[in-house]
Amino acid sequence: MTPFAVFDLDDTLVDYAGSIDAAFVALAEERGLGPEGLEFLRAEQEKPGTPEESWKAIADRFGFPESPEELTRAFADRLPALCRPFEGAVEGLRALRAAGWRTALLTNGSEPAQRIKMSTGFEGLFDAHCFTDEETARKPDPSVFRLVAERAGAELEGAWMVGDSLSADIAGGTAVGMRTLWVSGGRAPRPGGPTPDITVPVIAEAFPLLLRLDAHSLSN
Repeated sequence: MTPFAVFDLDDTLVDYAGSIDAAFVALAEERGLGPEGLEFLRAEQEKPGTPEESWKAIADRFGFPESPEELTRAFADRLPALCRPFEGAVEGLRALRAAGWRTALLTNGSEPAQRIKMSTGFEGLFDAHCFTDEETARKPDPSVFRLVAERAGAELEGAWMVGDSLSADIAGGTAVGMRTLWVSGGRAPRPGGPTPDITVPVIAEAFPLLLRLDAHSLSN
């Protein structure tokens, strides 16, 4: 059986969280907010609440002329172009494909925005894509896992789901019978929450494990 792995994109293969901070740095420089202003932006981003509530607080603090809704949209539009691959992500996917793996991308997001993030080196590295904003369901709904496997011409049984979200990637993959690999970013799993088969702190460590597990399965 051809080995098959499905990958999440944001904060699995690309540093989406890092793009948020890069956008705050750029905004602070553009509007002359200084170091204290930048820290205010970062602190607002960490608070609970909607993006519009955060941007209202920011607009009120600095006297921005835009509405919270306008600021929310403008900020979100910046992020895709600022995303960069995590170290080892592109090279690891190439190694899997060179070893005969089939690979697919399953991401909650719109195709135009996610395609921009993929333009940083991921072109041609997937047999299939599923951008769930273009479908009728999102992860962890089982239907999108089955859909991306069908598009890749692969089976979910014995396949791997690789992602950073316990609720979307790990729980979703487990529900359709996939094996799961959690890219934890150093986080600890929640007690009683989804349990991945394998945990790695960074994506670069996932690929040698997958290749080694596949070699082991072929030898048995």
